[in-house]
Amino acid sequence: MDRFLSLLSLLATAAAGATIWYVVNPPYPVWLAIVSIGISGLFLIRLTELGVKRAHKAITDPALNAKVKKAAEQAATQASEASEELIRTGKHSATELNTAAAPLLNYIFGFSGRVSRREYLIVQVVTGLLTLVLVALFLTEPDSWLGVLSLLAIGAVAAVLLAFGVRRTRDTGVNQWWFLLVLVPPANLALLVFLLLVPTDEFKNAPV
Repeated sequence: MDRFLSLLSLLATAAAGATIWYVVNPPYPVWLAIVSIGISGLFLIRLTELGVKRAHKAITDPALNAKVKKAAEQAATQASEASEELIRTGKHSATELNTAAAPLLNYIFGFSGRVSRREYLIVQVVTGLLTLVLVALFLTEPDSWLGVLSLLAIGAVAAVLLAFGVRRTRDTGVNQWWFLLVLVPPANLALLVFLLLVPTDEFKNAPV
């Protein structure tokens, strides 16, 4: 143990004994309080000085610095490898998601290809029910964010109906532009019945 600390410990012990004596036999002298505070202050200062010296010695120790540097390099390498692995995993997941979602989105919103009567009927039923729900939500909260989302969803439903209508019109064998009749009431009702009932390529060789 440090000699100065040993001396301070002895003085502190003596001051503690004197304090106990004067507590039992008052009055407690002021000089003893000053001495006790001084001893405590010197004790703390010496402990701080020794701690700083040991910390400085540890920091400047070449062996310790080498260990710290090696540990830091290993941590940096592991962090870099983990980051690269996370990036690769994210890219792979995004690629898989894009690969899986692209055909589905093309089927729902695409205008190329054909759809059968059964597919068109299913889409009409599903979008009809969905439109009723969305319109009810919009009428309930027209000025809220829910109303705005409902309006956007109705637009998406209209895009789906347009895509499936064009492809179903092509599937019947007539020109896809005939689907524009959907904008002309009451011809649009006749067009709906036509698309739901006419088989595939029924008018393939017809002059329409």
